[in-house]
Amino acid sequence: MIHKIYPKEALLDADSQVKHRIALINGFDYKRYRSLVGTEIVEQNDHYSYRQDLLEIKKIKSLKRSDFLGLVRALEYFNLLNFVHGDLNKKNIIYTEDGFKIIDYEPSHVQIKNKIKQLMVTIPYVLRSDLEGNIATTATDKIGFFYFVLRVNNAFSSMNIVKLTKELNHDTVLGFDVNTINSITYLELLDRAYSIIQKQQH
Repeated sequence: MIHKIYPKEALLDADSQVKHRIALINGFDYKRYRSLVGTEIVEQNDHYSYRQDLLEIKKIKSLKRSDFLGLVRALEYFNLLNFVHGDLNKKNIIYTEDGFKIIDYEPSHVQIKNKIKQLMVTIPYVLRSDLEGNIATTATDKIGFFYFVLRVNNAFSSMNIVKLTKELNHDTVLGFDVNTINSITYLELLDRAYSIIQKQQH
């Protein structure tokens, strides 16, 4: 079991947003969506206590498109709930015996960490306007998922990451205007990523 403490004063989203987000997390259909990891967040006097099931990480050997379908279903479920994870990347999507698992459901997208106000995203896997507006939206989740598929298939190099971090230009990798990404489904993003992967393999 992973246990974390979140002081209320460090969570900078509106209190009603934090409470709504926590209610969603506690109410996730963990049995139906196996890519979600059992999590409970409990309110205490001046903090929230966060507990999440501990996972045994399995080494990735080779992946098929079908290996990502459970993850896609879970992310589509997030969409239905209007829940935004905000930080979908290799550190927060763990490969296990039971497939990919999404971890780290932050109770607030904006927090004070190490005395610094931070948006809980990872650059460059973020929509530029989200970064500038200090928010996290579904568009950032979709961007994060797309690059995650590329990275775990070794189809996005360290050099690519450096370039993307400097320019934050997703259009050239995606092949379309990133601002239209909300009209693209997770399944379509998976297919787009795999078309890039297959081109690199030939």
